[in-house]
Amino acid sequence: MLPIKRQVVNEDEEVYDWTEKYRPKDIDSMEGNQNQLEKIRKWLEKWEVGEIPKKRGILLSGPPGVGKTTLARAAANEKGWTIIELNASAERNAAAIRSTATRSSQHISLDNFRKGKVKTGKTLILLDEVDHLSGGFSTISDEKINISMEEEKSKIRGDKGGKGELLNLLKTSKQPIIMTCNDSMRLWGNRNWRANRDRVLRLSQEIIFKRVGPIHLKKIAKRISEKEGIGIDQGALDVLVGNNVGDLRSLIHDLQALSVISGGHINIENVNQMSGVSKRDIQVDVFKSLELIYRSRNSNNATEIMINSDKDPDEMLAWFTWNNQIVFKKGELEKVSKAMCLADRALATKFTNRAYRSWYWGSNIPAQAAIIPLSKSPNSRIFLGYPNFLRRSRGDWSSQNIIEKISKDLDTSKSSIKEELWPILLAVHDEKLGSNINNIEITKRLELSGEDHLFLHGVSKSDNISESIMNLFHEGKIEEIPEEVDEKTENDDKENTNQFTLDSFS
Repeated sequence: MLPIKRQVVNEDEEVYDWTEKYRPKDIDSMEGNQNQLEKIRKWLEKWEVGEIPKKRGILLSGPPGVGKTTLARAAANEKGWTIIELNASAERNAAAIRSTATRSSQHISLDNFRKGKVKTGKTLILLDEVDHLSGGFSTISDEKINISMEEEKSKIRGDKGGKGELLNLLKTSKQPIIMTCNDSMRLWGNRNWRANRDRVLRLSQEIIFKRVGPIHLKKIAKRISEKEGIGIDQGALDVLVGNNVGDLRSLIHDLQALSVISGGHINIENVNQMSGVSKRDIQVDVFKSLELIYRSRNSNNATEIMINSDKDPDEMLAWFTWNNQIVFKKGELEKVSKAMCLADRALATKFTNRAYRSWYWGSNIPAQAAIIPLSKSPNSRIFLGYPNFLRRSRGDWSSQNIIEKISKDLDTSKSSIKEELWPILLAVHDEKLGSNINNIEITKRLELSGEDHLFLHGVSKSDNISESIMNLFHEGKIEEIPEEVDEKTENDDKENTNQFTLDSFS
């Protein structure tokens, strides 16, 4: 798919989607994140007067629906600049970025000379959702990139080399660059993520957009209602905004839906009616979810927060297991750990039957357990961590290589290995969870290499211990485990009666 070159939309044109109709046309029309907007204004002013800032790019990070992409488009429209946009649906490998963004960043767009009128001569380059770029930050040679752009048969596929070319763009651009992402950690990758983060942030400034507060949400709702000629009661407005977690896009969608069912005047019954039939999937990022749950004193609130998290129950359980060690004292941790084990057993039932209640209990048990040990909500800040064994599970070529090997050996899909087995494999190789790097039994039985073993432990081949581990792999032998004979006994029957079933919760 080709990149999008956007021009100003004809305002007289009828637009049926209110999120587009009321998308701000300039920065002053945006609500919320005022401190962040002021930093961006100053950065844009430098470009406007012909100065190239020390950091040629800005990385806007934050949850969906808070105005990151809108900001970039509003800035270009306000300044009269052309905007070139590469979004998640476009190819964003090294050749694609080189042919569109990097080359465009070196020249003045011809669009700036339309109708004989020279504009300020800038082309704003928008790279949307850069956290969806896969692969590492390695670069592809100029020769290979040039051949890829000229010959279809040698074309680079997917996102290969995209992050490396992104760094090149940030180093050489003569035009302003705005990148957006929901999860900057996903952009950094998992191996050497700190080094990758530093490489990007040496060349760009990260500005974190937060969810929009109630005051700004009400201003937007009132403004749109007035323009559409729709009345809205104060109580209805309070409930509408109270049900919103700071997502501008969802607020405008709600208003548009209410304008249809209300008949021209929105009251509290209309809002409650819509809430009853349409529970929007508004997700809260995992760090915020965990903190809210740990601080919650109400089991119903904890369950609702868990459901609205942007992670599924399996991943949330891993996050709880890791962060419980940080939040709770030893005695408290012992009590909570039993509940974590029970939740893990509940989630495991999805492999043996279709008891979808396992997800319900897998979500509920960790959330309830997390609020029990603390007699009162902690006043001090809770410091939460990103589980190391999950960090190594996303987007790295080494992980993809291991997943592919295992999937072929087990004759199953790569997606099932990635979703079900991979997090467990990383956890059992995590030193902080009791793993010993000198124990190579599991990796040998899976017929993985020494390099794979090092990767699973998060160890670089340049580390001092790597050589001794590689020697173990060359010399180590694993004894064959005799096949167990399945002899059913009375004791077995008794043990089976203790097997976990969801019926125990009925």
